Amino acid sequence: MEHVEFYKRFPLLVPETLDPLKADGYIETPEGERVRITIDASTHGTYCVDIVKSTLEVEELLQSKKAELDVRFQQCASGLSFVKELQHSLAGVSTLQKKISQFYGQIVKECDEQVGWDRVESFDKKTQIMRDAAGREHSVYVDLSSNVFSSNVEENSVSMESTKLTRYLETLEERCSHLVESWDLLDDIDSTLCVLQPQHPKRHELWRRIAVTSLHTALIDVSPDRSFPKLTVYGPRTTTLPLNARAKAVRTLWSPTKSARQNIECILQCTLPSAVFDHKDIKLECGVCFAFVCEKETADQVCANDVCAQPFHRTCLVQWLKSKEDTRQSFTTLFGKCPYCGGNITVSS
Repeated sequence: MEHVEFYKRFPLLVPETLDPLKADGYIETPEGERVRITIDASTHGTYCVDIVKSTLEVEELLQSKKAELDVRFQQCASGLSFVKELQHSLAGVSTLQKKISQFYGQIVKECDEQVGWDRVESFDKKTQIMRDAAGREHSVYVDLSSNVFSSNVEENSVSMESTKLTRYLETLEERCSHLVESWDLLDDIDSTLCVLQPQHPKRHELWRRIAVTSLHTALIDVSPDRSFPKLTVYGPRTTTLPLNARAKAVRTLWSPTKSARQNIECILQCTLPSAVFDHKDIKLECGVCFAFVCEKETADQVCANDVCAQPFHRTCLVQWLKSKEDTRQSFTTLFGKCPYCGGNITVSS
């Protein structure tokens, strides 16, 4: 009897079994649009969003309301009642389909007429278009579910409503051309020096933190608008001051014909550790929270006592000093005792 009612209500959805429900075919949305659906409850043992496979737009819609729908679906007593509930939940998918198909058609047309399909690596939920700039491959992602363009070259995505794929590619090619020398320098740093951060650098990250000694690290800030990088050394104050004084000479001493290692060693007048240097030999962890990075902040506040030289995150040290009764404050500067050695330590809050 249930089979008969199922066929009458959903003539285009063919059930292989009703308990557990396993069916394939089409159902109509509340707006009257036909949608391809595959349902397989045999692997989950209950009715939920995850047993439904359909178009990208339908799956996006169901996943966006998953928590609410799973509660409703689990209350269904039969496969028929589940499909009825599923049909009601597809309200609005037609509008979403039209919006996405508009951009889908635009992307296909641009690949046909301007971009070229030879530059397309895959074409699914996230279309990936590979390009070559100065020997490097860069990926452009066309996210049809979010209607944005993004790439490994820039941190932020761009809405499809504000630009076309061809224009986005032209802008990226100009950006890549502008960054060639910066990337050359960063690739040299990554391959020859002991890079502490970022651990998995992206092309838009134009900075590196390297090991200098067991007590010192240096921040290298690269810009396509400068012929030299900015260099800042962190570590015990008494030994860091002369190193940073030398680092100021980077503008005049940096030579484009030398490697990054040769330049930095010449400027700081020291021998840098190799790329395979053991990070455990460097004092990196904060003496308060025992982590190297805390909310993207590195432990660059160092005890002035060269014997101690314990680094701290600024936030951690400020919180520690504010909790101590003997800490003094003058404007935004805190004066207190090092949590490790008890020596004098200051930090700007």
